[in-house]
Parts: sequence; structure tokens; C-alpha cells
Amino acid sequence: MGKRSTRVIPQGIARALPGWKFLRAASGKFGLLLVALVALILLSPLLIQNERWAAATSLCSASVLVAGLHAAKPGRGILALGLALALLDFGIGRLAMSLGTRWLLVCEALLWLTTLLYVTATILEAIFEIPMVTVETLQAALCVYLLIGLLGTFVLTLIELTLPGSFEATGGVSISWGAGRSSATSLMQMLSLSYAALSTVGSTAISPANAFASNAVSLEAMVGQIYLVVVVARLVGIESGSAMQPTRETAA
Repeated sequence: MGKRSTRVIPQGIARALPGWKFLRAASGKFGLLLVALVALILLSPLLIQNERWAAATSLCSASVLVAGLHAAKPGRGILALGLALALLDFGIGRLAMSLGTRWLLVCEALLWLTTLLYVTATILEAIFEIPMVTVETLQAALCVYLLIGLLGTFVLTLIELTLPGSFEATGGVSISWGAGRSSATSLMQMLSLSYAALSTVGSTAISPANAFASNAVSLEAMVGQIYLVVVVARLVGIESGSAMQPTRETAA
């Protein structure tokens, strides 16, 4: 009787909540990272328009760090490291906003770049080692694509921090990294520019102001397109191989 009831309950929930499959797709280590990345991307324009969203954006940023490390290498130790890095990032960010010190922002960008490179490389390696395509595989592939955009955000940020004036806002206004919320707003503008380049949309509130910055944005767009082609080809190849395997076994 107990087993019977456990089968009926999920079916009833499925009928009552049509979106339950979406919730299942958002579960797991890659699903949590995917949700955190999407939330950060969606909240970034709100921070630019209204600084009251700063706390929610900071929470999403911390979630990306923790969920990213957990997705790359699940375990209590790596989870503790993710929480420590999130606290360190928060502390550096608050100091940078209070003091308006550029080198603190450089340290924060380097922290993110190091972590994101490790997470992206580890997940990408897992994608190319999988024997079959599952929901988790698709989640991982989407995570890597969004992580490329986040990596691009901090690369562009480093360019602007080390070569001031590389990017400009609408109307030729320079990007500001001073004290207060201006640095957080500028970072979110870089994030919007990065994902616009990755998705080849191309229209944002800021744009490259010199050839070096323009080439960096173009390079990110090319990396995104190459990634899509290679990963789609890999997943299609795995799926085709899985479909042909039963035929070969039958013929034998």
C-alpha cells in the first residue's frame, strides 16, 4: 500500500502544478547554478535603473560563486570554499564602494576570473566525457554558455580598470568606478555588454571606445559561436551513437 501511494502523489502534483517539470529541470547541481546565473542576468538591469536592487544582485552573485564550485566539484569542503569566496567578494566589494580604490576592484575581478575559469573548465570537461545526453547534460551545456558571458564581463572590467576610457556610456560619458554604487552599476553595465556580445544582440547602453576593447568584445562573440557549434555537434554525435548502438547489437 505504501508503494502505491508514493506513485499516486507525484502524478496528482503533476496535474495540479503543470510547471513541476520545470522545477525538476532546475534541480541538481547544474540546475541550481543555471537558476543563479539566470537570476543574476535578469537582476542586473534592475540594479542599473534602481540601486535598491543591489542587495538582491549581491545575493545572486554569491549564489553563482557557491553553486558554481558545487557544480564543478560537489562536497562539503568545496561548499565551504564557495561560501568563503562569496564573503570575501562581498567584503572587497563593500570596501571598494566605500573607498573608491581601483586596485580593490581589480582584485575582485581577478577573484571572479580565477573561480569562473576553474568552474567553466571542469564543467566543460564533464560535458565531453559523458556517455549519453541527459537533462543534466543540457543543464551543464547551458551553464557553460552563460559562464562564458560572465567570464567576458570580468575580462572587459579588467580592461576598463587597467585602461580607463576603453568603454563609454551612451552619449560619450566615461564609465565611473568611484566610491558609492557607481562601481556596482558600472559592473552590471559590463555584464549587459558581455551578454549582448555573446548573443550577438549588439545594442547596449555602453560600447567600446577604442580598437582594443572592440576586439575583445568581438573575440567574446566568436568564442560564444564556436562553443555553440562544437557542443551541439558533440551532443548530436553522442545521441546518434546511442541510437545506433541497439541496431548494431541486433545485427550481431
